[in-house]
Amino acid sequence: MLAKFEGSVVGRVLISVGVVIALMAIVVVNMPDSQLRRDASRYTLPVANATGLNQNWSIFANPRTVSAYVEGRIDFSDGPSAQVSISTSDWLGAYASYRWQKYEEVLRPESGSPYWRDYAQYLAARAGRSGRRPVRVTIFRLFAPSLPPGPGPAHGPWQESTMFVLDLGSAQ
Repeated sequence: MLAKFEGSVVGRVLISVGVVIALMAIVVVNMPDSQLRRDASRYTLPVANATGLNQNWSIFANPRTVSAYVEGRIDFSDGPSAQVSISTSDWLGAYASYRWQKYEEVLRPESGSPYWRDYAQYLAARAGRSGRRPVRVTIFRLFAPSLPPGPGPAHGPWQESTMFVLDLGSAQ
């Protein structure tokens, strides 16, 4: 009966060399930026890229310094107003609300201004289905500085900044 490759001397040597090369690639990929890393990368980067070992800790984002959300305030013709936020759900509903969270990421910065009117119209139409008549929709950013983890609050005081106002007046 033929011996398995990994049981042979040549097989064990080749496997050991492969493991050493893979470990070296992992170590070099995770080294801080330096001349040593750049020099060693010439040899280990092809192995790391070919095997998928080039995943390092830099794939994780820096901690957020600001907590920010998009909110809407709907003023109704009968006086009171309602504040709405982009939905976040738990469990299976999270899959449905995730698209809204991604939309919020597009809306929140100034570069999202082309979408503000559409979102305000969406909120007005949704509020109008309740039988009440919206007269104004204000889209605003709600933000607060994020504080370091540990005891105490997670963020500083909330502030708001108006992004867009849709005045529906008596047209609806």
